[in-house]
Amino acid sequence: MGDDTPARARLVELLWQLKQNYDRAGDTGLGFIHFNTLLNDARYRAEIIERACHSPHSHIRHLGEELARLDHADAANSARPQAASTGSSRFAYRRLAWPLVIGTLSLCLLLFWWLALPYLQGDQVVTGVIDQDQTWSADRDWVLGDVVYVMPGVRLTIEPGARILGRADSALVVTRGARLHAAGREDAPIVFTSSQPEGKRAAGDWGGLVLLGDAPVNEPDAQIEGIDAGDPLGAYGGQNPQGSCGVLEYARIEFAGFEVYANNELNGLTLGGCGSGTIVRHVQVHRSLDDGVEVFGGNVDLRHIVITGAGDDGLDWDLGWRGRVQFLLIQQHEDTGDNAFEADNNGAHHQARPRSEPIMYNITLVSPRSSTRHHRAMTLREGTGGHFHNLLISGFSGEAIDLRDGATVANLDTGTLDFQGVLMHGIGPRGLSYFEAEQEDADDDNGFDEDAFFRGLSSVRFDEDPRFNQDAINPYHPNATPALRSPAARGAVPVPQGEFWDEAANYLGAVRPGASATWLDRWTAFPAR
Repeated sequence: MGDDTPARARLVELLWQLKQNYDRAGDTGLGFIHFNTLLNDARYRAEIIERACHSPHSHIRHLGEELARLDHADAANSARPQAASTGSSRFAYRRLAWPLVIGTLSLCLLLFWWLALPYLQGDQVVTGVIDQDQTWSADRDWVLGDVVYVMPGVRLTIEPGARILGRADSALVVTRGARLHAAGREDAPIVFTSSQPEGKRAAGDWGGLVLLGDAPVNEPDAQIEGIDAGDPLGAYGGQNPQGSCGVLEYARIEFAGFEVYANNELNGLTLGGCGSGTIVRHVQVHRSLDDGVEVFGGNVDLRHIVITGAGDDGLDWDLGWRGRVQFLLIQQHEDTGDNAFEADNNGAHHQARPRSEPIMYNITLVSPRSSTRHHRAMTLREGTGGHFHNLLISGFSGEAIDLRDGATVANLDTGTLDFQGVLMHGIGPRGLSYFEAEQEDADDDNGFDEDAFFRGLSSVRFDEDPRFNQDAINPYHPNATPALRSPAARGAVPVPQGEFWDEAANYLGAVRPGASATWLDRWTAFPAR
């Protein structure tokens, strides 16, 4: 590099800015940019600058163009013959030494800044739309300033260990045609939580996470709840059952779910029209003001899901959801919540197709049998189907299972709705009232008798204590592992074969009886505030 110190300093400064911008943009085509090589290898530097001049990111492109001019001038300066010294040798030495000292100090300062950068960076506030690929790193907090939309064709990557903080009235919406890649790790989960300080957080502090896709739903022109009707960014559904909304893995969503207006709320996690190519695994939704997870149609599968302390329903589905579920734990809190499951097909057209018909194995639904809330394990209505296997239900103050209308009851006869391998214990205010008594003036299911039906199924058992650890209903340190010799260790039906399913789960409930370590360890958390 040449001896024109101001020009060289400017060149070094811009090269450092270029490296930082590439790192933030997540340009995987270049990989890691070696800053020292960038300074000392003219060929490497020229190649990086040339790439920058053709970057799709305008700010990187402008940096590249300015760097190309500076680098060309510096190369020309280096090639010019240097005039012979006419002063003393000491003066010549000083002329050569000072630029070297300044350059060395500058490089040391830049290196220090580079190493210290992760510790000096503050929060990054995000607002409006994301219209080009981005990576949210774990070296800072990412603050949602309002409802942030990831636009169609754009990929948002969130690194393991990153924290996304939601302010009041904010949410993250991944629109139809966009992709989220949020793959945390067991030792570095991704956390979506309130921007309020710990100790002052509460359900509904922010909106939540919304993923929208193009898989089939049974409502034309479907528009997701929580986004203004008619806004094209809230549209979902299509003809692609294998479509993908992206990846959400080893992630926690806390204190979300504000009400936009009456009967129109955002949930902790909302999945609208997401196809079977979507990966949702090892996800916890904690203390959402509305539902923990709501699924609107599509074919998205769920595995290793924890829903704790939802203000309304734990898992809610509508509009033709036909996904698979294995290992789901829902814990209701004593002072809040409604149903663990609230299941619908289509409120206006109970026979709409595709019909809601999820397939579930290894489910645990627990509640403290509240004295103030009417908790129900399952409310099935509006024509929903479903296949429920290896299910453990314990402690609800209301009913275990309530079928609400004739269209839903009729699915029992067609095989669209069935139950196999179910254990119920301690339901109702005294632990004995498993089903609501039928009353002629409150008949909502054409006289269907749930008690007679379920007691007539050989694969459904009652009054057997699953022998949970005593902390199964503890809202702060729950442990829903049954004892080794629990009744949950027997009576399971075989799990289907296939890549999605864990065929070794030959027990009732979401957690293997007697296990000393479980799939909930390390990445889940249960803060009160």
